[in-house]
Parts: sequence; structure tokens; C-alpha cells
Amino acid sequence: MDVKLVCKLKNLMEERHISQIGLAQETGLAPGTVGKLYRNQINRIDENTLKQLCLYFGLKSVAQLIEIEWEPGDESPIRH
Repeated sequence: MDVKLVCKLKNLMEERHISQIGLAQETGLAPGTVGKLYRNQINRIDENTLKQLCLYFGLKSVAQLIEIEWEPGDESPIRH
């Protein structure tokens, strides 16, 4: 099973016409953190980062920032 997290930060930033440095300055996040998320290099994301980005972009759900992408044929191991 292979699951990939996809960060939509680049799209959100392009919609707002804001640079990585600009976003870091506006949110107080480290430029390196913004850069990694912008390049979709997610290995973890902390609560403060999520909150700052959701507040800045007016997001009502983390799903507007990060989505789960399943490989073809894979499905969630959690059954309902």
C-alpha cells in the first residue's frame, strides 16, 4: 500500500500572487518550512504550521491544504 500526501500550498500561493518569502513574513513561518511545503516535500507538518496557513488563506479544512493520494488499486486499511 502506498499513500502520498499532496500539499496544495503552491496553488494557494499562486492564486494570491504571494512569494515564499512573502508568505513566511506574513505568517511568521520559517522560509525553509514554506519552501518545503511549496515543493511538496512533506514528511511531517506541525499544528502551528497548519494553523498559520489555514488562518492566512482562510481555509475551513486541512483538506484544502493537504490531500491524500492513493496508488491505483490501494484502498484504506480502515474499514467502515
